[in-house]
Amino acid sequence: MKSRFFFTLFTVIMIISPSLSAQQGAGQPMLADLEAAAAKAGEARSRAGDFSCPSYFPGEWEAAEKQLAETGQMPNNDANIKSTIDAYNALADTFDSILTLTIPLYAQAREDEIMELRDVLIDTGARDSFPEYFIQADEAALLALTQFEAGDYYDARESAANALQLFRYLTIAHDAWVLGWEINEREFALYDPDNFERADEILSGAMDEYNAGDIPAAQENAEEAYLRYSLVLSTGWAEYAEFHSSKADGERQAALDMRTNIAAKEYFLMAEQDYKDAHEQLNGENYEEASKLFINAEAMYVIANMLAQEKRLLARNMLREAHDKIEESGRAARQAEIIIKGGSR
Repeated sequence: MKSRFFFTLFTVIMIISPSLSAQQGAGQPMLADLEAAAAKAGEARSRAGDFSCPSYFPGEWEAAEKQLAETGQMPNNDANIKSTIDAYNALADTFDSILTLTIPLYAQAREDEIMELRDVLIDTGARDSFPEYFIQADEAALLALTQFEAGDYYDARESAANALQLFRYLTIAHDAWVLGWEINEREFALYDPDNFERADEILSGAMDEYNAGDIPAAQENAEEAYLRYSLVLSTGWAEYAEFHSSKADGERQAALDMRTNIAAKEYFLMAEQDYKDAHEQLNGENYEEASKLFINAEAMYVIANMLAQEKRLLARNMLREAHDKIEESGRAARQAEIIIKGGSR
């Protein structure tokens, strides 16, 4: 903050310096008052800039900046040096007024950013899973609110930034944890055990660093853990997709061998579409989607095969029944013939 202030002060002084150096008649007390007024305006401008006032009130800021430039070019002599001092003092009040208008908006924007991250974490179950890690972040957010209300704007700005950093870390850490959980659930760790174990270690270390207050290191390690888990998950889905691709190939060939494409054409064509789409996703390295489609294709080929078998079984039963009826009709006809012949005697 000090470096920005001195840069601003230097800029303001440079604006007014031609007039100061050109002016020989004004006494030293007046020159000291002029420099003090210029510094006061510069400080007010710097404070307002620190809280993004130009973004919230661009018109008012532009007008004040124009007035500052014009004041710096005013000729200073015994007749008007007091007017220049008054102009700088008025500018200081203007920048402070813009800051006063900005602070509630600035504080609300920081609160909205914090609450957006916090709400996402709550919605995804992070607070329920890790309630102890929310305490530090919530306390930082509440401290920022208290400091804004008390007028401790710079401390409030730092507390809000700290709260944002804490919630951003929790977001990354929770995302990493979710990936690790999914890897365990799907048993994908066996495809890349080294990266998985290392990710576990790094994430555990990140949580320790968070508790110790070393948030930058914690965030860096959480990001690395997330990347390692992502690699494991990607490798797992690739292997899983290849595995189910082979299974779908086997079921498809079995269906063709059984001529299911004829006996259960509708279901076979549904399986064929999933099979085709799965290969397109596989070629595009969309392994998760490819896996799902291959599994669907497997299931549809099996259903088609079962339906074809049922149809064949039903057809055989119908043929058997028809054959039985034909034999029964033949026996009845022969019996009737015997009776007729007996009656004719």
